[in-house]
Amino acid sequence: MKIIIVGGGKVGFYLAKTLRDQGHDTTIVEKDRERCHSCANMLDVSLCIGDGTSQNTLRAAGADNADVVVAVMGKDESNLVCCQTAKKIFGVRKTVAKVNNPNNVEALRALGVDTVVSATDYIIQFLEREVDISAIRELIPLNDGEASLLEITLPDNYKLAGDTLMDISLPQSCNVVCINRGGKTIIPRGQTRLHSGDVLLVVTLGTGERELRKALRLRD
Repeated sequence: MKIIIVGGGKVGFYLAKTLRDQGHDTTIVEKDRERCHSCANMLDVSLCIGDGTSQNTLRAAGADNADVVVAVMGKDESNLVCCQTAKKIFGVRKTVAKVNNPNNVEALRALGVDTVVSATDYIIQFLEREVDISAIRELIPLNDGEASLLEITLPDNYKLAGDTLMDISLPQSCNVVCINRGGKTIIPRGQTRLHSGDVLLVVTLGTGERELRKALRLRD
């Protein structure tokens, strides 16, 4: 797969190294000559010096034949312009943008970026999982991280033990797929009651995990 990484900082450098090690045809675009030469000395990847928001630069980097363009520059607006140019001008199938301000995630998605990555959001979600790792953990990310399959273990002396799923009013962005209780699998309904020690498999959208934690009283 041909991948263009726009931005030769630490994120771009290590991303390019990983993708190259996996056998992908990788090109770094970086407008800072010193940084570009530094990447050239340490990585066996193609390099293109220039502004990653420029059509000419992207063309020189091979955007006409690229499968993916990943924008990891320091400014969210630059990453947006880069991805829009790659998609609209060169017809790149998949665009990925890093955002520094998590408040810009939905805006970039609405403006056509296929996958938006917020380092802040990922760190917050990671910390939340680590703080409560005995209760909840992500098993499988779904649809490029848009959703997740979670395993939730209800603690001893669970505060909502005996309540039904209908009583708890789970968020619309979540769905309890099954419950494991003492080795027995239960397909839940609204009248299904929860008990301490239950292990729930839940599909949730990325934005629904925090609401789910609150609804299940797992943060207290």
